[in-house]
Amino acid sequence: MVAHDNEARDEHKADGTAEKDAAGVQLVQDLVAQVPGFEDAYECHLFNEHEVLSHVFFWDVVQDTVRSYLAQGDPDGPDWRRVLAFLEEETRRRVPGAIEVIVTSFLYNLPYERQPGHGIEAHLGPAMKERYLQLRPWYGTDSPGSTGKPTE
Repeated sequence: MVAHDNEARDEHKADGTAEKDAAGVQLVQDLVAQVPGFEDAYECHLFNEHEVLSHVFFWDVVQDTVRSYLAQGDPDGPDWRRVLAFLEEETRRRVPGAIEVIVTSFLYNLPYERQPGHGIEAHLGPAMKERYLQLRPWYGTDSPGSTGKPTE
């Protein structure tokens, strides 16, 4: 069993996934260091050997950011403008693991039309807006049904 686990770890490292995971963790650590208000969430997300699962952590980032945007968040919580500015800067850096977390665990989970917090996407910087439009090409169109938007 131990040999099998070691083989799986070696395969994990060989395909570049370990580097992407490390970049995602670094993104989380940098966010917590640069944007006040995420310290408690970070502590709650620490797992064995003080590792954080960046994609899971970013669910809380989205929720706290949207609450802040709606002025419903904790006054000591993160400010949505600072979160978006930080993520814009990180998106411009184009570090593969960080981009993966930003796109799949932040932009993808932003509210859709008719959900509380819809409108925050209008405040995305150009680099994040480009990625957002890849996820939701119908954004900003008059006829969303004709551009591939799922019908309700």
